[in-house]
Amino acid sequence: MYRKLALGLTAALIGGVAVTSSSWAQAGSNAHSSPVVTKTISVAKQKASLAFWTRGRVAGATALATPVDRHAVAPTSAGLSAPTGTPQASKSGLPAANADAVAKGAYAADWSAAAAASTTADAVPVGTSQVFTSYIANKAVELWKIYPHKWVGRLSFSTPNGTSFCSATSISGNNMLTAAHCVYDSTNNRFYSNWVFTPAYRDGAAPYGVFAATACTVLTKWVNLTGSFSINTWTPHDVAVCSLGRNTAGQTINQAVGWMGRQWNWPYIRSYHDMGYPWQDYNLNTLVDAGRWLRLCTAESFVQTTEVRGMGCNWGPGISGGPWTIGYAPTVVSGAADGVNSGLFIGVQNLYSARFNSNNIVPLCNARAC
Repeated sequence: MYRKLALGLTAALIGGVAVTSSSWAQAGSNAHSSPVVTKTISVAKQKASLAFWTRGRVAGATALATPVDRHAVAPTSAGLSAPTGTPQASKSGLPAANADAVAKGAYAADWSAAAAASTTADAVPVGTSQVFTSYIANKAVELWKIYPHKWVGRLSFSTPNGTSFCSATSISGNNMLTAAHCVYDSTNNRFYSNWVFTPAYRDGAAPYGVFAATACTVLTKWVNLTGSFSINTWTPHDVAVCSLGRNTAGQTINQAVGWMGRQWNWPYIRSYHDMGYPWQDYNLNTLVDAGRWLRLCTAESFVQTTEVRGMGCNWGPGISGGPWTIGYAPTVVSGAADGVNSGLFIGVQNLYSARFNSNNIVPLCNARAC
């Protein structure tokens, strides 16, 4: 399974959910003419997802295997197309004024667990600093509910072989942003299922509850991919947006935590903070405290190839779908996603992302009303 991605990893981490013509809809008359493909989730299935994803199941899910390119390709500017489109941005946003009070009342046990998990930050970075610096972002109790950390969380979902998770981010329109490979299995041409988003996830605690997906949209170009995974050719399309329902306290995701902004059509080389919940490192070794904390890398990006950026980072599976953040400023309502984690080359301390542009993030947000 997942031969196209050539992951060579445990089959239990991968797979998809068969989709019938009645359970998904395209924004257009056929898959070839429409830029996006959408799966709509019924209210009954949303309720079932919220009931299924207990705190234990969220914490116990293992990371979806990050797509691996087995044929390492050095960055190249040969034949590089000039960036197109006018640089644009959407602003980040505040939650409802009483959001923390509502969440603390509804999820008191989670707030106590999140506050008790740890009280001090690591004294030193946990990664190398030659081309990047990496940190555990929300291990310190003071950091778990600040901006922009509270916008990022774990995306839990079901595969035919069990449960799994990626990383995702709250964005405008009560949506979440993630990677397409966390939503749709291109090898078997089917969606995964049972998605729920846990913002500000911290060591098993869900201080703002969980939010079931109501619809998930990927690019038609992602659905139509064939062959083996290639960072240079697959990554530009590895983006997805899902709309979310309310948590059990009756809050929307934007009311509960606010949202991160977005940027698109910007230059290749920028300074990013890359956030997510990795389970393994770039060598596919399981991390200490795997998946328990929000981690980040900060580095300057580089041009990999047309519409693909790379940046130094030592994290691996689990960080898939996490945001490449511009304007990272702890405690400030600031920050915009300009990419999400896609694939890696094993043994290379880099992650790769689509350059957000008018052909990927824009049609997705048009479909989901970001």
